[in-house]
Amino acid sequence: VLISSLSRTTILLMGRRVKYFSLDQKTSAKRTSDLKYIHSPHGNQVRSTYRQTRQRRKQRKGPESSLVNSSLNETSQMPLLPLPTDEMIKLYNEPLPTDSRLFADALRSPDVLDESDLGRWKKEPPFEEDEDTTDPYSDGYLRFTKSLVDVLHGVRLREQREHDAELREEMLGRGRDGVLQRLRKRIFKLLEMWERVQKLLGEGLYHPFHQSREHTMLYHFVQWLGRTICHLYYHKFLD
Repeated sequence: VLISSLSRTTILLMGRRVKYFSLDQKTSAKRTSDLKYIHSPHGNQVRSTYRQTRQRRKQRKGPESSLVNSSLNETSQMPLLPLPTDEMIKLYNEPLPTDSRLFADALRSPDVLDESDLGRWKKEPPFEEDEDTTDPYSDGYLRFTKSLVDVLHGVRLREQREHDAELREEMLGRGRDGVLQRLRKRIFKLLEMWERVQKLLGEGLYHPFHQSREHTMLYHFVQWLGRTICHLYYHKFLD
């Protein structure tokens, strides 16, 4: 006979004392018991030990990148790598200054413009100190910053196309699998860089007014970092 069909009196007469007469009563009692245990001396000690163990494991593993270690997609175009974020895709789709003469000149050849001072802005930020002694609040300073951005867009796109040609040639010579394996490693490093740079952005590394050039070049760097990740991830070098 099912217990649910027995009356409370029948159960008591059988010599069995029932603690709960419904699932809700049992759930409520368990919740109360758990809360009492959590705040008991033994419960506090267990939680403290667990936190210490977890902290030691985290220290042994070192810092983790939330982007790199989450959303792994085995069936993506680049297996074992997370999909590019919406922000990366947005940056990839931002238009380049194609109507700029400086952009066109830089894109055409490295010999047209003086590119000797661009290295500082192509490295991962924080940037090296800018040696420009021009008044940073002047119109001339701001115009030069805009020209610098146009030139760097052209340089980066030119270098990207050169790298794309090298990848295609390498695929023909060494095969697709070897090239893709190397690309995965590079994308992984770029994702780690993305995390570092995003942290700098969150900390407000450069003031948009008092450090306008550094602030502008930081955004430019982030834009091309996002573009490069998407470009490699979606195999745009094959287009």
